[in-house]
Amino acid sequence: MSAESPPVALRPRPSRSVPATICAVVLLVLGVAAVVAALLRLTSGTWPEALTAPVQWLSDWAWNSTGVWALGIALAVAGLVLLLAGIIPGRFHDLPVRLPASGDPEARKATVGEPSAVMSRRAVAQLAAATCEHIDGVSSASATATDRDVRVSVTTALHDTRDLQRWVADGVHSRLEASGLDPVPRVRVTIRSRD
Repeated sequence: MSAESPPVALRPRPSRSVPATICAVVLLVLGVAAVVAALLRLTSGTWPEALTAPVQWLSDWAWNSTGVWALGIALAVAGLVLLLAGIIPGRFHDLPVRLPASGDPEARKATVGEPSAVMSRRAVAQLAAATCEHIDGVSSASATATDRDVRVSVTTALHDTRDLQRWVADGVHSRLEASGLDPVPRVRVTIRSRD
């Protein structure tokens, strides 16, 4: 009897590339400064002025002074924020997709629990824009998607756009529903007439 592993949740953590890049650059600058200071110490026998001046300035402070407490609290808060950013998972931004039931019993055995799939917000936006471009009267279309809304911006040569707005909203909604999104995001349409 083989033990079944639990299903893997399709909830990846966000990349957090901006904070990671900022931390990496700060640490790189500090590392380069330390190497340069060490090389200057080895070659000239003295520490550079840029390093000794802040050390001298800090050594003039008393341990119980307000500045030392403020600096310590600021460093502790920065460390806590970085620690929490690494530990707490970010918000899930992909939209769940309902998979059709498979008639193949072997496919059912391959998955533990219910099969799961997601669509990224970018994919939902591209699907909405591509759907709009096949609707009569639409010259060009672009879309953005959030967890709950899809905002479609359409450019047309038509002057009366009331019917076109309804056609676009219905077309995009039915296409998103047919793709399996569950729940289907709300579709908001903005139409610009060009002359």
